Amino acid sequence: MQIEWVSVTHAEWGILFQDGWAVCETLYIIVGRMPSQISTTFVPNSIFVGCPRTQFRLYFLCRAQSTPRQRKPSMPNVPHSSMRSYGYALFEAAGLPADQSRIVTDHLVDANLTGHDSHGIIRIPGYIRSIAAGTIKPVGNLKIVRETPASVVIDGEGGQGIVICTKAMEMAVERAKQTTFGAVAVHQCSHIGRLGAYPPMAAEQDCIGILLLNGGGRFAAPFGGTSRRLPPNPIAMAVPSESGPVMMLDITTSMAAGGKVEVYAARGQQVPPGWLIDAEGNEVRDPTPFQAGEIAMLPLGGASGHKGYGLAMMIDAIAGGLSWAGCSSEQPTRGGSGFVALAIKISSFIDIDEYKKEVQTLIDWVKSSRTAPGVKKIYYPGEIEEELRAARTANGIAVEETTWGRIAEAAAEMGVAVPAV
Repeated sequence: MQIEWVSVTHAEWGILFQDGWAVCETLYIIVGRMPSQISTTFVPNSIFVGCPRTQFRLYFLCRAQSTPRQRKPSMPNVPHSSMRSYGYALFEAAGLPADQSRIVTDHLVDANLTGHDSHGIIRIPGYIRSIAAGTIKPVGNLKIVRETPASVVIDGEGGQGIVICTKAMEMAVERAKQTTFGAVAVHQCSHIGRLGAYPPMAAEQDCIGILLLNGGGRFAAPFGGTSRRLPPNPIAMAVPSESGPVMMLDITTSMAAGGKVEVYAARGQQVPPGWLIDAEGNEVRDPTPFQAGEIAMLPLGGASGHKGYGLAMMIDAIAGGLSWAGCSSEQPTRGGSGFVALAIKISSFIDIDEYKKEVQTLIDWVKSSRTAPGVKKIYYPGEIEEELRAARTANGIAVEETTWGRIAEAAAEMGVAVPAV
């Protein structure tokens, strides 16, 4: 049973949420800590035991082991418009053309707006370092190495992945409009960011959009294994509907994207249970050894992750094989991210308005379900992201102090002024 604490803090004492897990169907435990002028080392100072089907809760307070430390002021939210202007200046100073700087920055800021902080501005320092080192290059004319009326294979030549993937999905849609199916496979490009940003580009033009990737670090263990063997191998897809945002799914085939672990590390938090294992198969909650490459992540589904593992293998075979990037092995054939962007012209099969009506009927039917105890609303895929986008557009983006500090350091090296927040 998944634990969801209704409020972030307890109203009376201001207790901060740290962790939660189920003992059985009717009993759960939540661990929190009291805000104070001290830094808690590892022992929580509040434990809650209760039943999610009633208002019953018990509060156990204990003395935390702690080290005196002056609290730092909390980081204010950053308006998305300020973050965009900052990003444009940073990437232009790093050497990207103005149009490509806008594509990359808008992608990262939109990732934060939709709640995917692991694929947002936390990536800026790493991207800038790679541009400076020459491992990420500005994108020129795309090098086509194989082509048919419906398909293209592109050598990215080390170009900026977000720019290349944006262009690849545009090309897939153009081909689909002409031939019903459009497919663009790319190898040798840098990190392409959040997959969920690309399929909606097709859905908004009355196509089905699909994106498969066998990129990123090989940090996932196979089902039944403990060694790093596979990338997170995500897949994203989107379809249009009659009203509201497109329906969009974006998932990794590992328990989480590697960037999610980076976010927990930046916030000084443990990762959730069931994500990471050491060489002996023991659970690990500390993100540090994962960042050091010493431990692995379980496939989607965790200890019962045979389906996530199987999906990862199939995506690796499709995206790695078709793109020429090479399937996962000790030494990939061409390196870099390998992805396949697909677009399907809906009107080749059914009138587009009829299709959108069918999708809307599906959404409405599923959302009409009675909610489980403690659940306020049923979401369709992609709906949560759009709610977060509206909220964060209005209220700004919360940025970890460590992340903001690293971006500011990179800005100082290039002579870019840090915006006031």
